[in-house]
Amino acid sequence: MKRNGKKRKKRGDEEAAADGASSCFNLRVFPILLAAAARQSNSSYTATLAARLLRRELSRSRQSPSSLPDSLVALLPLLLSSSCCSVAALSCEVLGAAALQSMEAGETLASDSGIANGLARALGSRSRRVVEAACNAVMDLLASSGGREHLAGSPVLLRIFLNQELVRNVLPLLFKIQKKVQVLRSSTDYDSWKNQLQSREYEISEAIFRLSMDLASPACLEPDVVRESIFGQTVSDVENFVLAYWEKLPILYKRKQITQNENLVFAALHNAFDLGTGPDAIIESLVKGLVSCPAIASDELNISSFLQEVRGLLGVSARHRQDLRVVRTREPTYQTSEGCGVEEHFFDDEAVFLDEVAFVEHCKNAFKNGYSIALRGMEFRSEKVAAISSALADLFGQPSVGANIYFSPARSQGLARHYDDHCVLVWQLLGCKKWVLWSNPKCILPRLYEPFDSLDGILDDNSRRLEVLFEGDMMYIPRGYVHEAHTSVGVSQANAYADYSLHLTLAIEVEPPFEWEGFIHIALHCWMEKQKAGSSVFINPKAKEEVIFFALMLHVAIRLLSISDPTFRKACMVAAKLPSAGSSNVSHLEMIRSSQRSTFDGILRKIDENCIFKEALKCIELTVKEKNDEPFQWMSWLRHLPQQGDVDTKIDFCNILRALEELLEAFNSNSEQFLADFTSFKSRFCRYVAYEDACESFELLLQMYRTTRNQYMRGMLGLHGAHVS
Repeated sequence: MKRNGKKRKKRGDEEAAADGASSCFNLRVFPILLAAAARQSNSSYTATLAARLLRRELSRSRQSPSSLPDSLVALLPLLLSSSCCSVAALSCEVLGAAALQSMEAGETLASDSGIANGLARALGSRSRRVVEAACNAVMDLLASSGGREHLAGSPVLLRIFLNQELVRNVLPLLFKIQKKVQVLRSSTDYDSWKNQLQSREYEISEAIFRLSMDLASPACLEPDVVRESIFGQTVSDVENFVLAYWEKLPILYKRKQITQNENLVFAALHNAFDLGTGPDAIIESLVKGLVSCPAIASDELNISSFLQEVRGLLGVSARHRQDLRVVRTREPTYQTSEGCGVEEHFFDDEAVFLDEVAFVEHCKNAFKNGYSIALRGMEFRSEKVAAISSALADLFGQPSVGANIYFSPARSQGLARHYDDHCVLVWQLLGCKKWVLWSNPKCILPRLYEPFDSLDGILDDNSRRLEVLFEGDMMYIPRGYVHEAHTSVGVSQANAYADYSLHLTLAIEVEPPFEWEGFIHIALHCWMEKQKAGSSVFINPKAKEEVIFFALMLHVAIRLLSISDPTFRKACMVAAKLPSAGSSNVSHLEMIRSSQRSTFDGILRKIDENCIFKEALKCIELTVKEKNDEPFQWMSWLRHLPQQGDVDTKIDFCNILRALEELLEAFNSNSEQFLADFTSFKSRFCRYVAYEDACESFELLLQMYRTTRNQYMRGMLGLHGAHVS
């Protein structure tokens, strides 16, 4: 009984002490803090005294954790907004410390709208100390699920997302936290520290990505600047390239005695890397601080869906093959044909580089042993490269342009002989490199994502071409052209690093919607939507159903024609941002525009003249029989085009198997009439489709693709510290 009595007495003493502490705070501290918070122009004495009391409160809470007095909580909105940097920053620290003491306390504080407003104002402070303290407080409040829920719609996060100046202040702080977490992850005592992290690691990376993805990039180049830097000063230069070389023939642009002042694009590239030092420093500038860039699906237009899919993968260390390759090609042996060498990779497939210091040293050693360093996705790692890629994408009217960099030692070959499924512009930044090219052996443009064909025994030596690129030179290589590159050039240069070669490839990838085949699919879709809006045939349910089937059949027929016709595979450039029209430019622009319209008309004639109904029907029958719509996944991007009307007048391009089954059933019910009606439908489409309508929808779709790609690019730039000053 006595022991229990002692316990009760002790508990009562603790409660009395707590009440006493609260009373002491209210009597001695509250008036001073209230005075400091209430004055818009704080006197140095009041501010100094208030800061001292806040430090004491912060120290007390850390030594003997307890909830904040209600009176202090009531003052926090004013204290967080104080014009005195010390008072505002210390108030943020007190708030963060209280949030970390218990999840309940954090949720309660996060639910206070006055505190949320005060934090939002602190985040907008001009003082880096206040912004950093406010950012840390926000992270502490977000540590619990309840805190995240309360702050989700608060002015705190809204201000962060809307205020670009604020975002630029917050991002360096988050980036610093991310780097510390990465160092911790690679340490041997990671498991013992892991439980002390207040949030999952990927949440920090996701926060950086989300804050960065809508941030305007300060590095920007107009398409005209890129055009002039690459192709020449006059409009006729780009006209000549588009009409004579684009997707047809390679061309080398020589830059004699180039200087950084003469070419803005080359200057931007040259300054993006540390090229004035030896190979070790260049390697460090390329691979240090790399994070992985998880792939985004070609037809993904919702960045939130992408973030959900890659949750846990943002901010992780770079991976071999996915992000970079450290590779060399051995000399050919009697077992290889046509002189093709065999690639050797320094790292194992899918190797992850957790220890950054060791990874950099491995790359340096590999380089000394003849391995090239091939780094993918430079547009996601360098703002300057990103600006060039974006401008080039605008110039060619494509969603994005990729950028890879290759650093090769003397007397070496990095990648083995190959061809690409995209066009490339090779820009020599340092040293020189010898290129050997062969013409496209298939005489048809390879498509993105198609399997690569073997080169054994199919190359024609008569088409072999040799070019040497020196610093500043640029060469265009069309997709499908076989090539290999060596640093064994056999010529001398004044450049001290001529033995090494550093070049950037700008990859112009023509994705399915932006080939001419894609443009025709869009034209068919637009024409069908017009039929829905104005045709009386849709009044009859049976006729309405058949017209939908005819459109689906024609989509399939267009696809089959594109398999063997190179015109369908060419890039459609109706949305290209060509030079501004002027008196001297009109004729050149009209030549390109006329060429685009001529291509469209020619494709329509081919569709009208070719009856490939049987081939399309056979393809559909096989898919329905096997109940496998994988061969029709190519049309999934069509779901992004708007469709009017009810369910019966829409094609579900994500679940195409059911529509194909119904089409086949309609055909089997009256095959001869179905064929006759389809032929009539096809002829009417080819005769009455409006080119201008297709151009408008094409440009809208391109803008949707560009928006998502730019969000991804800016998000990845944020993860690579592009906004850290």
